[in-house]
Amino acid sequence: MINTTTTDKSIWWPKKITQLLELAKKHRNIIVYDMDTIDENVSNLVELDSLSGVFYAMKANYNRSILKRLAQKNIGFECVSPGEVRHLLELIPHLDVRRILFTPNFSSKEDYIFALKLNLMITVDSLYPLKHWGNIFSNKEIMLRIDLGEGDGHHEHVNTGGDSSKFGITLDKLPEVQMMADAHNISIIGLHTHSGSGILNASNWINIANKLIGIADSIPSVTTLNLGGGIPIREKLTDNPFDLRQFNELLLDLKTKYSKYKFWLEPGRYIVGEAGVILTQVTQLKEKGENCYIGVEIGMNTLIRPALYGAFHEIVNLSKYGEPVNKNATIVGPICESGDRLGNDRKFPSTMESDIILIAGAGAYVRSMASNYNLRDIPQEVII
Repeated sequence: MINTTTTDKSIWWPKKITQLLELAKKHRNIIVYDMDTIDENVSNLVELDSLSGVFYAMKANYNRSILKRLAQKNIGFECVSPGEVRHLLELIPHLDVRRILFTPNFSSKEDYIFALKLNLMITVDSLYPLKHWGNIFSNKEIMLRIDLGEGDGHHEHVNTGGDSSKFGITLDKLPEVQMMADAHNISIIGLHTHSGSGILNASNWINIANKLIGIADSIPSVTTLNLGGGIPIREKLTDNPFDLRQFNELLLDLKTKYSKYKFWLEPGRYIVGEAGVILTQVTQLKEKGENCYIGVEIGMNTLIRPALYGAFHEIVNLSKYGEPVNKNATIVGPICESGDRLGNDRKFPSTMESDIILIAGAGAYVRSMASNYNLRDIPQEVII
């Protein structure tokens, strides 16, 4: 059964402030990953006896050391492009391909052929490939990504369900999908869906599972139901962790009732998100009317999530951690864009040039989404 510590674990970085400050003396700007946190998060998932498979969503973070560590665990990898697959197999050449899911979106015919030649498990999320390139899937097993008609998540750009989302096969297209599958002797062995990211309510996952079961009952070849990712992380120090124990109990009840089906999960951010922090330095301070700006050396080229979809990251003055806060400030970077805001209206202590700033929750969708925009450097990554 699931470890009782799952829902009361503490965030790692406040316990390692001295070590982080020492690292910041050696590196002006770095992304630091705590491997113990990653190990713990993977263990929490593997211990869920309601799940038959856990696959790491590689798009969250493709750091080589992290991938090697995860390959040692009893989990698989979810890849969305040939580039991710190549990166993974170059790093771990003897990895069993049955541990790799290929779940592209609006990909070319050549991408599917690439994955088929490697015998990867492919998830098809549109009628188009089956209707126009059905012959390449002949005599193969596939999974279908289903759009259940509604999504969830902390922002519209991470909500991946409903007509306004580009993902998934709508329910009205399923008869035609089945017809194409029959015509090319394609076996549909699994259904997949992903509602969005940061879904807090454990019962949401059970609702998703029930809907997939209802669809699977009309496709006898289906044995696997992939519930996607989206398990939230703690964005603030005061947040409670997602209740994995409740999730496990609810899903286990469903698994007992519908023993034909195996349930899979493919989290990314849950595994690595809390494990990473950015360390950077204060460059300037500016007062404009009632607004106070604190400038730091990294910007939206490194951390695009706040600008892209309003993501919240805890930001603290690590040099003066624990000191009284006496002002509200907006934390900004050096990129020549008005949207280069890393955090708005944050409570901060008295801050000065060269203070070390920590930005938390930076293990997922930070380095993997970073760029050299404005020809700014991307911070190096360090594992502790």
